[in-house]
This record gives sequence, C-alpha cells and structure tokens, in this order.
Amino acid sequence: MRFIHCVLAELALVAPRFTRTRLGISLLALGATLVWLGSRGLDPVTVTLLAGSLSAIIAAGGVAGNESERGALRTALGHPTTPLAIATGRWMALVAPAAMLVIVCTAANGWNPALAFAGFAAAAAVGSCALAVVIPLGNAAASGLFLFIALAGAIAPERLVAIANPGFVRVAAASALELGPALWHYRDIATGDLNALAHALAWTGLGVLIASAFIARRRSSVG
Repeated sequence: MRFIHCVLAELALVAPRFTRTRLGISLLALGATLVWLGSRGLDPVTVTLLAGSLSAIIAAGGVAGNESERGALRTALGHPTTPLAIATGRWMALVAPAAMLVIVCTAANGWNPALAFAGFAAAAAVGSCALAVVIPLGNAAASGLFLFIALAGAIAPERLVAIANPGFVRVAAASALELGPALWHYRDIATGDLNALAHALAWTGLGVLIASAFIARRRSSVG
C-alpha cells in the first residue's frame, strides 16, 4: 500500500505543472502542430505515434528534467519512499498528458481505437526511455531525444543502412532505431503485431527500472 501511495503522490503533482510551468503550453503547441500536419496530408498513424512519443518526451522534461524538479527529487528522497515508486509515479505523470494528446490527435483524424492504442504504447515506451535519460542528464538529453524521434524515429533502420556510404553516424542511428523505442516499429501495434507490443512493453519496464536505479544512486549520494 505504501508503494501505491507514493506512486499516486508523484502522479498528483502533474496538474500543477500545467499551470506553473511551460508544460501545458508546449503540449498544446505540439498538438496543434500535429493536427495541422495531419490536415496537410501526414498519415494518421505517424501523427498519432508522434503525438504519443514527442509529448511523452516533453512531459519527461517537465516532470523530471528541469532544475526545480531535480530539487524536488532530492526532497522526495528524504521521505519514506522507494526509488522505484518515485520512478513509476513520474512515469505515470508523463504518460497521462501524452495519452490525452494521443486521444486528441486520433480523434482529429477520425477515431480509430487500434491506432490510439498504438499511440498509448509509443507514449509509454518512449516516455520511459526519456525518463531514464532525463533524470541523470537533464533537459538537454530530452531535447536530443525529441529531435531524434521527430526526424528519424519513423524511418526503418534498413533504409538508413541502405544509403550509400552511410558512415558511422547513420549506422549508429540505425542501431538505435533497431534496438530502442522507435515509431517505425510501433506502427505495427495498430495492426495487432504482438512482437511490436512486446517491444514497447519491454522498453516501458526497462526505462522505469533504469530511472529508479539512477534515483537510488542519487539517494546514496545524498545520504
């Protein structure tokens, strides 16, 4: 019960962030941009997956990346809680607004439950990964991940490797797209691909565990 209480305590902090930080405005701008792109011909699958993944990254920066949140983390570590509870609560806090944006963007393109589910899975997996990099590295890491997912996340790895003389950077990017949470892989969730869903679930769990490990390390340094 204490674990659940600690998770819910972290989740309850998401509402004030919408009014006291730029999180709400940033998500609103992202949603408006994606709806506009959808009206200009961007396919609904890409719109929905971008809505879930990019909003989760923005929210990760809002709930764990800025200096005030990193200071709040030090305060939370002084309370009777666990690193896993904090990581889980913050993951839920970033997935909640991302899920709302997925619903809005899916509805704007004609509601499709399977497509919305794929967007939720992308938000969960990419958000978990974002949390794991933002906690130790801050918002600079969130910005880099945002650009990577926005520019290359929907590209299949073999397309990058197939480019003549791809070079180290493109091979590294292709490897990241193959192993990490990426939109090209999660497109298949909408068609019922269980392997793609398992990939998203695995990254969701792995990211939260990595984030909790970084929180635990910070607790030991604080102590």
